[in-house]
Amino acid sequence: TANLTIDSLYKIIPPQGVYLVSLKINRVSHFGMMNIGTRPTLNGNHQSIEVHVFDFNHDLYGKIITVSLLEKIRDEQKFENLDALISQLREDENEIRAVLEV
Repeated sequence: TANLTIDSLYKIIPPQGVYLVSLKINRVSHFGMMNIGTRPTLNGNHQSIEVHVFDFNHDLYGKIITVSLLEKIRDEQKFENLDALISQLREDENEIRAVLEV
């Protein structure tokens, strides 16, 4: 998972939610899912942007990452507990992977 920081004022951050994304990491293409939001299930109090890169198990620190949004999957939600959130994230990933197979 990559935690992104947007430090340029001219960049527009999309609405909160879960997205199917394509990424370039050091010029190599990957797919993943991104969450933009405040992490309400975990009682978050500031906006974060997190990208889970599918089938990628390498260190991302210091890497140049370009993220392109392909499709919004759902709005951000608050779940009853962490287990419910994890279950939904698995469903989101399965849905995204199914879209990628088409």
